[in-house]
This record gives sequence, structure tokens and C-alpha cells, in this order.
Amino acid sequence: MDATQGEHVQTLAEGHLARLALHDPPYNLVAFEKRTAKEFVDWCKRWIANSDRVLADDASLYVWIGADQNEGFQPLPDFMLMMRGTSFRPRSFITMRNQRGYGTLKNWMAVRQELLYYVKGSPTFNIEAEYTDIPKILRGYYKEVNGVVTENLERSKSDNIRAGNVWVDIQQVFYRMEENVNGCYAQKPLKSCERIIRASSNPGDLVFDFFAHSGSTLLASEILGRQCYTMDVDPVFCEIAIRRLERFRTTGKTGWQNSNPFAAEIEEDSELRRLVPSESNKNENSSLVSDPESPARQPMLFR
Repeated sequence: MDATQGEHVQTLAEGHLARLALHDPPYNLVAFEKRTAKEFVDWCKRWIANSDRVLADDASLYVWIGADQNEGFQPLPDFMLMMRGTSFRPRSFITMRNQRGYGTLKNWMAVRQELLYYVKGSPTFNIEAEYTDIPKILRGYYKEVNGVVTENLERSKSDNIRAGNVWVDIQQVFYRMEENVNGCYAQKPLKSCERIIRASSNPGDLVFDFFAHSGSTLLASEILGRQCYTMDVDPVFCEIAIRRLERFRTTGKTGWQNSNPFAAEIEEDSELRRLVPSESNKNENSSLVSDPESPARQPMLFR
């Protein structure tokens, strides 16, 4: 199903309105090597309009978006300009730090991912969801309260700091992590999805994700007791998301640390075994450990 097609989105929504949309469009160079920034933003404009139609009057919209430092930081600036012409109001520009990056000896390493937060109406924001795993150890920020000078450690009720709009406490997904899904480039960590879902929705609320990819939003919604309607134009990613959810429901595992979603098919197909490295040479992109699964409940996901 195509997020730019209104009829596809309406089929997904089935007349329901969501309180949150969390989108991770394929902005990498592989997916859009023949598209200009203008073509990309024109494409985004269509699925943003479709998001608006299936979101409640009070709702939040989060979009992961790229900023290529070799291409004038596109598509981020043009996307932000495009959003000025929509019904959504900007609330925050969030940066998530990667532990690994890319660059050259003549430039700073690129180790950030950009996340834009928009709202319509007056949506939910659960402030308790902001607290991180980082202990509050820095002293300072003195303020007079009822005639008594106090500092921030005394005033706060939490032992941890609140998450600001720079996230440094979330581990970038790599092949040694259980949640890793081989073949899903730029997979978003479950912790980032859970933080967003906790903050901008309540249990039982509906979440939309138009770009299922590795199924992180779908799985985070399942873990947190939200409904999630998701789709992807690529049937391979649809199948991956379905298998990931079924795997979690049957085993409690969040990904394929030492395997991949199609391990059973690889074991049965000699041509696939030839194309995929053996277990002894496995790396972060592949593995041959067989892990068959039995189907659980069918997720609300369309191909």
C-alpha cells in the first residue's frame, strides 16, 4: 500500500482517527538516488496530507527526516518549509545521537538523526515519559522557592534527568543487539519509539505508521498497549514487520540478533544459501540460524 494514495490510507484507517502518527520515510540516498530534494518534498506533501485526514483534531505527528551535510542539509530545510503550509504546528526539533557515524578527514563526523515533532489542536503530552536512564548528577540551576534558595537536585522529584530535544541515552541498533533486524538500514531503536509513544499517546490509543520498515513502531505499540495501523509500499518490509510481531508474541524476542526474518527460507533454498554468508562468517547483515515461528494473531498491517 502506498502512503501517498488517499484510498490506500483510508483502507488502512477503516474510518478510525489516531492520536499519534510516527513516520520514518525512506529518505536515504539508495531509495531516492534519482530524486531531487523538490521531488522528495513533493512526495512527502502527499502523505502528510493523508496523515492529516486520519488524525484526530488533537493529535501529534513525528517525522524522522534526513539532513545530508553533503547536499545542503536536504531534505530537512525544504521539508520544514513545506510543513508551514499545512495544518500542523511545529513543537520541537529533536536530535538523536548515533554511536557510529560517517564522514571524511576533512569534515566533522555525522552522528545525528533528526526528528521533527508537530501537533494539531491540543494533544496529549505525558511528561513522565520524558525521564531518561541518565542519573541526575549535575548540580546548579539555583532558584528561590518560597523565600528559600534551592538548586535543581532539591526541587525535582526524579533521580534522573528529563529528556530534552537532544537524545544521547538511546543505543543505535547494531547487529549484536537482540532487536536487530538484518537488512533494515537505519532501523529505529525500540527505545526511541517507546519514548515518543509514551509521551504522545495513552494506552488504547491508535497510532499510525505509514512506513513499517523493520516494524519498530508496530512492536513498540504492542509492548505499550496501543493499537498500531501500519503499512509499507514494499511487501518485503510488510512481511518483516509481520514476522517480527509474531516472533515477539510467541518468544518475547524483539528481533533477530543471531538470525534474520527469512532464516527458514534460506535453509531450504540452496541459491539463497549461496548468496548469504555462512554462519561462520556472519556479520551484521546476515546469518543462517534457523528460527521457524508459528503464526500468532494477525497484525493490522497491509501489503
